[in-house]
Amino acid sequence: MKTSDLAKWTLVGPGAVGLYYSARIAYSGRYLCVLARSDAKELQANGIRVEMINPETSELKDSFTAPIECIRRKADEIAETDCVVIAAKSTFNHELIESLKSIVEPGHTVLLSLQNGLGNAEFFAQHFPENPILAGLCFVCVNRIKPGVVENYHPGRVEIGSLGDRWPGAAKAAVKVFNESGVVTSHANKLNSALWRKLCWNIPFNGLSIVAGGLATDKILAQPELVTRAQALMEEVRTVATLAGHSISDKFIAGQFAVTEKMGGYRPSSLIDYLAERPVEIESIWGEPLRRGQALGANLPELTKLYSELRALL
Repeated sequence: MKTSDLAKWTLVGPGAVGLYYSARIAYSGRYLCVLARSDAKELQANGIRVEMINPETSELKDSFTAPIECIRRKADEIAETDCVVIAAKSTFNHELIESLKSIVEPGHTVLLSLQNGLGNAEFFAQHFPENPILAGLCFVCVNRIKPGVVENYHPGRVEIGSLGDRWPGAAKAAVKVFNESGVVTSHANKLNSALWRKLCWNIPFNGLSIVAGGLATDKILAQPELVTRAQALMEEVRTVATLAGHSISDKFIAGQFAVTEKMGGYRPSSLIDYLAERPVEIESIWGEPLRRGQALGANLPELTKLYSELRALL
């Protein structure tokens, strides 16, 4: 697939992650349509505003506003698209299918899931077997502060791969678009390996932020017992990844703590959802990795404990 084939983009799920990357893509000059309901009026009037924030001082460093060429409240009003970005929470995946059927052209449209956890790409492949299915792992700190406005505290990077590594051409085309949009992005030629690496951060920090009483990442790092627990959770993730044939290095594990220190008082997305009494992606982030690990014969006491604590709260 050539990059020119990904000229028209559609965003489904205008939350923090979806708005941030779609704004980058639109600001670079590509056509963007957004499926929006409650936020449609604000997006139509103001586009997407991205504010880059210094995480240490909370000061505004830079900002830009990306215009949107197409805002639609109904999926069947969206014209043909080359790539649909799915950035809604995985808890809504079942509800998205009917809308996506109106947007996705069989055999043509690329589906790019920018969602946390495991099982999302497989889910969409069941419903769209004729289309390339990609997943993007977003190592970024970004929050939506109001409709159409997102704050970015750490630019991070993105890895994009394809389900079963079946569509490397489509994945590389998406990677090129992201890089041309100012997002540091690489091709994950082994998607499952990348997914397990992302879980090394998501499982401990998203989970502990909730069960420890609503703590931002700096507060977690300030408590030795929580750091110890985060380390144990990362080691269990590495154990399962290894059993599944994916290597995670000591350097990568150490790097998760180093990058978290740079985030300042960042509130993970799961904590924001929990505090706002919205559904938390408990199954894709914690349940599915736990089940896959158990199926491989792994002993996972810390992940089992965390999953149980989260289920009791959610």
